[in-house]
Amino acid sequence: MIKHTKLISWLIVGGVCAHLSCNSLNLNKPSSTDLSAIVPEIVHQQIDTVSIEIFTIRLAPHQNELVQELWREVDEQSLPPELRRELHTQGFRVGILRDLLSPALTQLLNNPSEDKSEVPPGHLQEFSMEDVVRETTVVRKPHNLFPDMRALIKVFDDQNVLPEFSLFRQENGMLHGQTYTQATGILCVSASINKDGSAQIQIVPELEYGTLERRIRTVAGVVVHETSRPRYAFETLTLSQRLLPGQWIIMGTTTMDSAGAGKAFFVRKVSTPEQRLLAIRLVQIRQN
Repeated sequence: MIKHTKLISWLIVGGVCAHLSCNSLNLNKPSSTDLSAIVPEIVHQQIDTVSIEIFTIRLAPHQNELVQELWREVDEQSLPPELRRELHTQGFRVGILRDLLSPALTQLLNNPSEDKSEVPPGHLQEFSMEDVVRETTVVRKPHNLFPDMRALIKVFDDQNVLPEFSLFRQENGMLHGQTYTQATGILCVSASINKDGSAQIQIVPELEYGTLERRIRTVAGVVVHETSRPRYAFETLTLSQRLLPGQWIIMGTTTMDSAGAGKAFFVRKVSTPEQRLLAIRLVQIRQN
C-alpha cells in the first residue's frame, strides 16, 4: 500500500510537470491562477522537502566595509582548497555562516522586501527579482525544493544581460577563450536530505547566452517541451555543502573588475556600477 501510494504521488508530480511544460509560465509577473492549487495535499505530505530562503542584496558603495566585515564573519575555509582556488580564479567568493545571524549580515538585511508569490512544485523553477530590487535593498524569496528539482536563480534578469561577455579558461594546459552574446549568470540550486537530518545544498553556476531554442527532455519519465537559451555549466565550480537549519551560504564576487565569470553573476556596469550579494538560508527539512 505504501509503495502504491508513493507511485501515485510521483505520477501526480509528473502530471504537474507536463502541465507546466505545456503552458508559458512567467514567474516574474503575478498570475491570475493559483497554480499551487493544482497539486493535491498528498504530494506535499509524502515528498521530502528542503525549505530555503534566498536573499538578493543590492550593495551600495558606502557598504563596502560592511561587506568586508561579513566576509570576515563567514567561514571560507570549509570549502575544499581546490574548489576555493577555482572559485577565486573565476571571480567567485563563497563562505558558510554557521551562526544564526551575524552582525554584518543583520545590517545588510535590515531593509527586506518579501516576494510572496507562490511557485508551484515541479522539476524546474526559475525566477528573477530585478523589478523589486530596483526599489529596495533586499529581496527575500522562499523556496521549497523537492527531489530532482532545481531552482534557477538570476541575480540580474534578462533586462540586464551582457551584450558580450568573453570567458577564458584552462583546458589541457592551454588557455581557451570564447565570447558569448546576451549573457547572464544563473545559479542552479538543488537539495537532498542527509541521514543525520542535515541537508546537502548543491549550487552549479551556469552562463546563459544566445537566443531561445526549443528543446525536448525527459523528467521522471515525462517528456517535457521547453524553450530556453543555451547554457554553459561551470562543472568545476559546483558547490556541495552540508547545512543545518539556520545556517547560511553567502555568495558574491571577489572584485567588481575580476577577470573571471563571477562578474556575469554579481556585477553590472551601466551608467552606475552595481554589485549584488546572495545569501541562502536553510529554513527547515521535512522528511517523509
